[in-house]
Amino acid sequence: MLRRFVQGNSLTLPLRWQRWLDVYIFLNVFGFFAWQSWKVVTESRLDFIEGLFIVHNVILCLCFALRRPARAIGASLSHQAVAVCAFYSGMLFVGAEPTADPLLSAFSWWTLLIGMLIGIFSLLQLGKSFGVLIAVRELRTTGLYGWIRHPMYLSDIVMRLGYFLSHPTLFVGILFVASSACYVVRAILEERFWMEQEPAYVDYMQRVRHRFIPGIF
Repeated sequence: MLRRFVQGNSLTLPLRWQRWLDVYIFLNVFGFFAWQSWKVVTESRLDFIEGLFIVHNVILCLCFALRRPARAIGASLSHQAVAVCAFYSGMLFVGAEPTADPLLSAFSWWTLLIGMLIGIFSLLQLGKSFGVLIAVRELRTTGLYGWIRHPMYLSDIVMRLGYFLSHPTLFVGILFVASSACYVVRAILEERFWMEQEPAYVDYMQRVRHRFIPGIF
């Protein structure tokens, strides 16, 4: 059924399909974050970092609810699987016992703070261009996107590192490495798709040469 919407490596979905997908993802993500926020409040764990995380998640949900339709969506299922795993793996970073080490807890606090601030500013800049799947919407090239090409993905990696520092278990460590790898692979796949669909992205890559860390990578 979807074959008639496939052109080369891209998929063009009707507007109503995209709206239904947006509604589904919004309800999915909003429900999870609302449940987590309710647990934080009822278990008396609400502090500055948890409150900032709630603000981050509210902005994220609003981006889902208001985002503009994609001009083109990657047709490769394997590439989209990487993108979905990168995003939704964040929901697995719950339930582990926190460390009693005050030094690790302090490092975790600052790491989470940095990650969430990068994430909030990235979301505000992305706005209606936010997406989970590999897709082309409006290209952002200013602000944090004038320093690195994927500040949103960097923020997720940094936040998950912060969680790992405060919950240093083998499972969380493996999950952190796997989810970070998914984001790196996703960034590479997404850039290839953008270069195919949007000539301006090639110019952007020449101006902003690094994906995650200025001057390094």
